[in-house]
Amino acid sequence: MKHIFAAAATIAALSTGAAFAQTMGEGYNMLQTALMSDFERMGIPTEELDNLTLGQIAAIKEVVESEDESNQKSQIEAIIANN
Repeated sequence: MKHIFAAAATIAALSTGAAFAQTMGEGYNMLQTALMSDFERMGIPTEELDNLTLGQIAAIKEVVESEDESNQKSQIEAIIANN
C-alpha cells in the first residue's frame, strides 16, 4: 500500500511540474510575440527575440511600457547585449 501511495504522489508531482513548465513556455512565447511589433517599430531585428532569457524579455517589456520613448531602442539594445 505504501508503494502505491508513493507512486501516485510521484506521478502527481511530475504531472504538475510538466503542466507548470508548459504554462511557463506558453507565457514566454506570448511575451516574445507581444514584443515583436515593438522590435519591428524600432528597427531591431526580431530574430534577437529567440536568444533572450525570460529576465531580458521582462526588462525589455518594462522599457517598452515606460513613458520615456526617447531612448527605448538604446536601452533595449543594451539589454540584448548583456546576453
